[in-house]
Amino acid sequence: MEHAHLADFLAGALSPEALIDQITTEVNACNVAFRAGESGYIIITDGPAIEVTREGARRLLAAIVEGRLPFDLANYVADCLIMSDNFYFADGAVRDAVYFVEDNSRAPTQDETIEALAMLG
Repeated sequence: MEHAHLADFLAGALSPEALIDQITTEVNACNVAFRAGESGYIIITDGPAIEVTREGARRLLAAIVEGRLPFDLANYVADCLIMSDNFYFADGAVRDAVYFVEDNSRAPTQDETIEALAMLG
């Protein structure tokens, strides 16, 4: 994952559709490896420290709610934000929102995602 793609998406400079174009191949390769019992690797390029704001977290959740970013891709974005040393959360609500998307035990329902979005104020 390119640091710049994450930063641009969170800032609103990269649409969910453009993000999909940038990361689908990478996400698919990771998921195929994982399903085959192998390690799926997530590598995030370095970049400047970026604060993940409530607005950025809203963009991520809204993209899911609006059907503009499939959950598996949003989940990968959340994994990248958590694993990168270059992104930090503005507050606990932002952290909780990103971890909500990162939980891949099951895809959240539309109502659960709307509720998580509402928690950001």
